[in-house]
Amino acid sequence: MKTRSFFRPRSARALLVASTLSLLLVACGGDDANGSASPVSIPSSSTPTPSALPTPTATPLPSSTPTSTPASWTAAVAAMYDVAPSIANCTTGTLKASVRTEVLARINALRGLHGLPAVTYSDADNGQVDASSLMMAANGQLSHTPPTNWLCYTATGSAGAGSSNLVGVWGTGMRFFSDDDFLGLWMTEDGSASIGHRRWILDPFLGKISYGRVAQEQSGGYRADAATLKVFSFSAAPPVPSGIPSFIAYPYGNYPIRYFRAGDYLSFSVVSSATNKGANAGVNFASATITVSNGSTNLTVTDVTQDNQGYGLPNNVQWRVTGLQSNVSYTVRITGIAGAPQSSYQYMFKIVP
Repeated sequence: MKTRSFFRPRSARALLVASTLSLLLVACGGDDANGSASPVSIPSSSTPTPSALPTPTATPLPSSTPTSTPASWTAAVAAMYDVAPSIANCTTGTLKASVRTEVLARINALRGLHGLPAVTYSDADNGQVDASSLMMAANGQLSHTPPTNWLCYTATGSAGAGSSNLVGVWGTGMRFFSDDDFLGLWMTEDGSASIGHRRWILDPFLGKISYGRVAQEQSGGYRADAATLKVFSFSAAPPVPSGIPSFIAYPYGNYPIRYFRAGDYLSFSVVSSATNKGANAGVNFASATITVSNGSTNLTVTDVTQDNQGYGLPNNVQWRVTGLQSNVSYTVRITGIAGAPQSSYQYMFKIVP
């Protein structure tokens, strides 16, 4: 049986079993080292005029596939390592620096689409993400709190698992998943309403990442492949980034279809404070109204939910839209927001191939 699994940060343990490949998606997370403080009272602005930001000038996104893709799963995996991992011997191997660098570039280009500041790479935390990925691959499961009796268990790997987005793929005959495929799954959440992966990647206060991956074919053609993206609790806390935008909308501007599909959840968060992450928990969407239009036609908006959980920025509203199409410009207007610098916001997006 083919099995594909995903995980994300700590305080939500949502579980989704999807069709086709028995895909398991779970969210990791909770608060990072800076914390999402208890909600604070932030007076609502009386400014009624919606804010329309221009599409940011982003770093061009890398191609969705490498310039040269090895012909087989085994060759593609081998190309990722200077020293191959060994699940039987509980060794992580040595992931090529170029793999980590490309993941950083893709994340920064994606954040650039949202006007978010770039993050840096934390080499000091590679041990955590590598050991976490080894445990997930060895056990064919995903957990942010792996038990000590797991194969290849280490305290270092457990620390990485508890502070990261996780993704795993295992089974016989499965195709190779690129690092960009994993990033796309974290962003789209494979259609799930639990969007913690996305919120961590688009956290304006993120600052740093570390990325590890362990993949190996074992006896009988069984393949195990797991990756870990560390998003908080770094060995050295990053400074508060500069250039944080006033809101984070997904999708936003011209948006690549590999990071957003028509049936996925859209989402929106307000940055009420660019210096105090926890203060952003005061934004409230309980009375908000969302309109998505194509010219003069309003599309049907469904499945609206909102929360102030600490997955990255601690405020969020999400929804789905019926009838979205590629290469069509849409205008989103959100009104009735409390605890934000403005009571309404407006922006545009277009899904592009």
